Amino acid sequence: MNSNMTPQSLEEMTVDLDASFKFHCTQCGKCCENRDDIILSPMDIFRMSAELKMTPTEFSVQYCRVNIGPNSRMPIVTLQPVGANDRCPLLKNQKCIVHKVKPSVCALFPLGRYLAIEKEKFGKDSLADSKVKYLLQPIDCGDDSETHTVREWLSGFDIALEDEAYIAWNQVISDVSRQIQKLEKTQDMLTMMEVWFVARLLLYLRYDISKDFLPQMQENVSCLTELLSDIPRLKEVLKNVRRA
Repeated sequence: MNSNMTPQSLEEMTVDLDASFKFHCTQCGKCCENRDDIILSPMDIFRMSAELKMTPTEFSVQYCRVNIGPNSRMPIVTLQPVGANDRCPLLKNQKCIVHKVKPSVCALFPLGRYLAIEKEKFGKDSLADSKVKYLLQPIDCGDDSETHTVREWLSGFDIALEDEAYIAWNQVISDVSRQIQKLEKTQDMLTMMEVWFVARLLLYLRYDISKDFLPQMQENVSCLTELLSDIPRLKEVLKNVRRA
């Protein structure tokens, strides 16, 4: 979803759960090429790692890259495109090798989603009562031989209408982003590199794929929040991680 969308354009594209749209994926692979913008949530990485019988760390090393968000100042994980046509690394013989659990932004297409949050509340209040809203994106691939409702499309990929993990992750982005931005005003670059390393480890990688995801994310976020408030302890934890 384009981050430059205005509230007006979002409103114009927003659709009801029982709204219908025409789309049929012909497996042309077009949406998997020239892509360096597939942002992954921790839940995405967790599900794909489990599907491929890998640890989140192994999956990240093989398929991902990490940048620091220019606005959030948090580690942002994306799929690392490959080949001359910058195709998705999970596309093999024109088929997605993790189709059942592919990244939420891919599974949703041609839909998108966002949290309806008042701008003045973002980063200040709980997002638990925010509503997940859906929009229909421009479609430039596939054909219109099938008709779907938003509700049906989501159920086909086991995406909850009010996705608890999605709301929780947006809360994490809001809270952790504020903490990191405050640290950047007082810490040197070496310290910030350590902060980003630990944030990536706890937010995206420290998961046991044999256990439920959400309780682990909540525990990791709680640990990260404490460490961001105690930089000497964060440095000590990082030393222990590097010794292991």
